[in-house]
Amino acid sequence: MLVDEHPHLGVECVLRELSIASSTYYRWRRAEHEPCERVRRDAELTEQIKETASGSSA
Repeated sequence: MLVDEHPHLGVECVLRELSIASSTYYRWRRAEHEPCERVRRDAELTEQIKETASGSSA
């Protein structure tokens, strides 16, 4: 990521140049580490589907 590669630039300066709201950036960064409820539920359902599919082929 640009900001990670060039910490001397600072986030706010880069966001301003790109016309991105800082809240949007921080929400995106947080989502990398804390997936939303839908993403967590999708992962659970995917595992259930895999288990069901592998069990039905036996």
